[in-house]
Amino acid sequence: MSDVTAATYVPNLSSSSFSQLKGQTTKIGTDGANADTQTFTVSKAGEFNFKVNDTFTNVEIRNDRNEVVTTIRSKESASDATARLGPGTYTATISQANRAAGVRDYSLDVTERQNILVTGGGATLKGTAQPPGNGDTGIQKHTFNVLQGGTFTANISLPNTRWAMMDKDGKVVAASDSGKPDSQQTFLQKPTYKLEPGQYTMVVVPPSSLKSPSDFMLSLVPRNTELSETGLNQESAISKTLRERQTRLRQWASEAKPTSTRA
Repeated sequence: MSDVTAATYVPNLSSSSFSQLKGQTTKIGTDGANADTQTFTVSKAGEFNFKVNDTFTNVEIRNDRNEVVTTIRSKESASDATARLGPGTYTATISQANRAAGVRDYSLDVTERQNILVTGGGATLKGTAQPPGNGDTGIQKHTFNVLQGGTFTANISLPNTRWAMMDKDGKVVAASDSGKPDSQQTFLQKPTYKLEPGQYTMVVVPPSSLKSPSDFMLSLVPRNTELSETGLNQESAISKTLRERQTRLRQWASEAKPTSTRA
């Protein structure tokens, strides 16, 4: 993690999985509102998540040709946007939506959005969960590209963490949580998820009680649905319970209100 507080330091977003741009809106923007600017570089092409943790704050990011690559408009809560950036230098302008407001502190979190390839052998996402704070829920978004469809189980190493996978239309195709330690369930007791080839968005919600940055892994493991602990494919009591929990989680994910994002 890189913590940027000095204007003389120009961070390279490609060198860290998590960066935070911090400062105060001590300048005046073109619209007359209090504002500040931050400069950063990107050394290799990638996709990045930008999240402003402050309410009623506008963020505009331009490349070295002065072209706008993404904007963020937060209101009553934190807001985010995703941008695909190539190598170069970029400038983020952070301004207050309310022009009558005085100087305020701000923080802009930047995480590299991973693009995971899923084959018949499964896939693994490795990330670092950040503790929630200052209006930031710590939610992460990553891209999963399923090359070969199949049926998978999911294992996540961070306890009390929720996740959901959505297709390009926003439909939830898989969702679960790690409220119970994996040791309490055998491989054959875990719920399964059928994924068709295509691109999906993975949303990871870390526990609200997280106190410090924590590494985690989320693995998709191929599963033969005809196998069971008894050697039969009939639904057991535990399978029914897991299936019903999976249905509730999918309903939660589909009803969750998305953050205000404008890209």
